[in-house]
Order: sequence, then C-alpha cells, then structure tokens
Amino acid sequence: MRKNSLYLLIGFLLVSCAFTSCLDSDGTNYDLTSDAIISAFSIGTIETKVPGKTSAGKDTTFVYTVDGSLYPFTIDQLSNEIYNKDSLPLGTDVSRVVTSITTSYAYALTYLKNGKDTVWTSTDSIDFREPVSFKAYALNGAYRQYQIKINVHQVDPDSLYWNKVEGNFALPAESRQKAVYSNGVMYVFVDSGDGALKVTSSSDGQLWSGLQPISLQKADYTSILSIEDKLYMLADKKMYVSANGVDWNLTNETLYDKMFAASVATRQLFTLIGDDICAVDLDNYAVQTLNKKNEFFPDESLTYSTTHLNTAGNIERLTLVGVRAASSDTTAVVWTKLSTEKAWTYYPQASNNNSGCPRLANLTTIAYDNGLYAFGGANDYATSKGIPAFEYMYKSVDGGIGWIPQTNKVMLPAEFKGRDPYYSYLIDDNHYLWIFWADGSNEVWKGRIGHLGFN
Repeated sequence: MRKNSLYLLIGFLLVSCAFTSCLDSDGTNYDLTSDAIISAFSIGTIETKVPGKTSAGKDTTFVYTVDGSLYPFTIDQLSNEIYNKDSLPLGTDVSRVVTSITTSYAYALTYLKNGKDTVWTSTDSIDFREPVSFKAYALNGAYRQYQIKINVHQVDPDSLYWNKVEGNFALPAESRQKAVYSNGVMYVFVDSGDGALKVTSSSDGQLWSGLQPISLQKADYTSILSIEDKLYMLADKKMYVSANGVDWNLTNETLYDKMFAASVATRQLFTLIGDDICAVDLDNYAVQTLNKKNEFFPDESLTYSTTHLNTAGNIERLTLVGVRAASSDTTAVVWTKLSTEKAWTYYPQASNNNSGCPRLANLTTIAYDNGLYAFGGANDYATSKGIPAFEYMYKSVDGGIGWIPQTNKVMLPAEFKGRDPYYSYLIDDNHYLWIFWADGSNEVWKGRIGHLGFN
C-alpha cells in the first residue's frame, strides 16, 4: 500500500511539472510554487530504561515513559536541520518514535528508510538512533531535504563521572599539600615540613611546571585561599598576597594566628587573632573583630564551603568544617555564617543526630551541585570498626547539620578506597572536582556531575 502511495506521488509530480506553464485557457501562465517546508515537529511518548537496584539490593532495570512534548524541537530553515536542544534522558529508546509533523506548501513528505524514500504518515514508528533524512515535496516537484536528529543524553545527569588525567604531575611521596584554583590556573602547594613551600601549577591538569620554591619563611600552607583572582597566605603570622603563586607581597603588619575562609559577597577574609574571629577587608586590609571563638572551634583539617540560600540567592552562606585535634570527638565540628550576619555560629550536634560529619583523616568538604559534600581518609573515631578510607562521599542538604553517605550516583572512584590520605583537591570554573595524590602514585583525577557539563 505504501509503495503504491509513493508511485502515485511520483506520478502526480510528473503531471504537475508538465502543466506548470499552461494551466488556464486565457493564456495566462501560472507557476506552481517550488517552496515546501517543515514548519513544526514533535515526538510522542517514548520509553526510558534506567538501571537500578531492587529493595533487596539486586540489579534491575526500571522502565518509565517520557512525554515527548516536554522536549521542543528547533527547526533551522537555513541549514535544513531539526533537533532538540534539551536532550532526552539517558536510556531513552528512540528506535521506535512516532512523530507529529506540520508542513507548509508541501504536497507530501517522505523519509529515508532502509535506503529508500518512504511516504511519511503520523502513525509511523521511526528509528532515530541515527539522524533521519526527510523530504518535503513542493507542488512543482521540487523538494527540501531535512536532517532530523533526536538528541539523547549519553551520561546520567545526576551521576558523578571520573577519569584519570595523564601528565607529568609529580610530588614528593607523603608530602603535605594544598591545592587552589585562581584565574584559570591550578596551583598545588607542597610543604616540606619546615615551612618552606614549593608550588607547581597547570592550566589543563596534564602539563605541570616544576616545583618552584617560595621565598616566604614559616609559611602556613593550610591558610592559602583564593578570591578575586588573587592568592592569600599567612607566613610567620603575616598576610601575603600573590597573583601567580610564586611572588608574594606583604599586605600589612598585622599578626594573625589563622586564616580559614573568604567571602565573595562581603569581599572579606576571615582570620583568628587570639580568640577573636576577625574579618579583613580586601580593599585596605582593615581588621574588624566579629566575635569570640569557643572551645569547639576546629584547629585541624579546616575547610570552608560557599553556597547561596535557595530563598535568597544573593545571600551567601559560609560553612566551616574541621576537627579538634586534642578532643575525642567522633564527628567533625561545623561553624557557619551568612553574608548578612556579623558573627560566626557554632552548630552543636544534637544528641539525637546520628548523621554528623564523620571525623575523617585529612577531611575535605566542598560546596558542589547545590549541596555540601565531605570525604577523607580512614579514622577510627567514627565507629568501633572505623570508616574505610575514601569509601563514601557524605552529602549535607541542611547547611552542615546532617551528612548522609552516598551509595550510588555521586561516588568516589573505586581506586580511591583504602588509600592513605596524602592528597589535595580543588574545583575549577567548569565544575570539575580535581584530586591530586601524593601517596607515591602521582595520580591526577577529575570528576564532574553529568548535568554540570550540559550547555
């Protein structure tokens, strides 16, 4: 039946061409239009298959439907291309797609199937695993050819994907280090143990400069912060600033005991001077006392994260997480501050809170994809058996009160499990989380949650 329809179409086009110049007895010539376009395109409901696990922990596949009308298609009449800018979910089966197509000035529409033109009907189930060629035929026999492509995500938008980066990265084994990102460059600072720092840098994670010495003495590598394309660090309790990680200039003569966070919203650095928690203005380095620390202020593995309130995106939340070295705490301690507040506040752990941030070796906390995440090496404080090194990433969605181990999608590479905690990390402008190992492997890894890489 479809073959006969195609023959009828061809026959009509031939007859139409024969009479394009003699269509009226009064001698007037009427030209049939040569224009024919696809003016609208959409798809129907289709299936998506997603791997998962049953309640018993067995592997399974979940099948659900995708409403094609939620994914509008762009028609580029200049390049004759039709495509969806928002890709369909990972696992969507586009081998049998029912389409809705509207044409203008077209007598018929065909598409290429098994190497042959086939007349399109609205009930056809078409294989779009590869782009499909369509032809819109005008009344005079001419046609316009389109390439129609249905884009499907090749990665799960909610999963964290990792890959190892090959290059010349090299650090002394078991060295203490800190990585920061500034103005498109990754810096890894290495402490030899006597306060004499060296730094290596890279813009792509593959080609690294050799370790370059820094002239500052008694430099505190843990204090290094990046803000507004500049680096800040304490050395011999004084604050220095740098644009390249190698050359440093003194900011003022104030003596600081610790520097632990930076705020873009208020353009301030946060420090300790004795028991005073202070803010340092980036314009003139003026120091303002905010409030006093107490016995629960952390003194090791200090990491801070910056997020914004869901209800007020212009308000910044700073979250400081660390450990008290001389304590028997089983969890890390958390302090927080909003950009609209003056003081930092300690978050005491409630007696019924069994999901505090675990006290991990070389603890890391990051703000990532609208949440806070923590990970680190093994530490026997957390439970009687201890937590294996780098087994989980722990996520907090309540500002640092509760931390839940992630058992799927957002995971650390299996290659990290059980390692010694000689590493540093940073997050770049493209939302990649980078991990640099100084455990003798000199490995560099980067990972990103799928949807953070979408345009």
